[in-house]
Amino acid sequence: LIGIAASNGKMVKFKEDDVRSMGRTAVGVRGISLADDNYVVGVTTSLEGELILALTTNGYGKMSASVDYRLTKRGSKGVTTIKASEKVGNLMGIRAVKGDEDIFLITEAGIVIRISLEQVSVLGRNTQGVKVINLKRNETLSSFAIVDKSDECEEEDSQPADEEQIEVEELE
Repeated sequence: LIGIAASNGKMVKFKEDDVRSMGRTAVGVRGISLADDNYVVGVTTSLEGELILALTTNGYGKMSASVDYRLTKRGSKGVTTIKASEKVGNLMGIRAVKGDEDIFLITEAGIVIRISLEQVSVLGRNTQGVKVINLKRNETLSSFAIVDKSDECEEEDSQPADEEQIEVEELE
């Protein structure tokens, strides 16, 4: 199954067989119907996991069971995956996950944090989610990356931890 999400918080979920094979120069087929001010924020497949992770520009997020999303036809407007609002922000991205991974959250200001997806609530698809990162005023979440728990960051042995902390504080 393929999922395509738009910035308005809607997602379509359809079978791969609904898209026919085409040549390299073909225009393709419509995956999701968008209003003028909306845009696609992510594509995912059922091969990646059974939970749909949804994150918004204002730092809210949640995971919902993939089975909560009914099958739609490709080219439809989709079903609500997160309630986008002024408080929560627009949908920034989606990804199918297993739920035991870690996530890197990256802000427009270049701040990167790593949290476990076990800390992100599993909620119904028609909810706004919970705050997963505290953002400063007028700052937004710009990107994220899913990594396995086993992928640990390698630290350089050349500097003690105290010196690394001082450097980080000076940059802020």
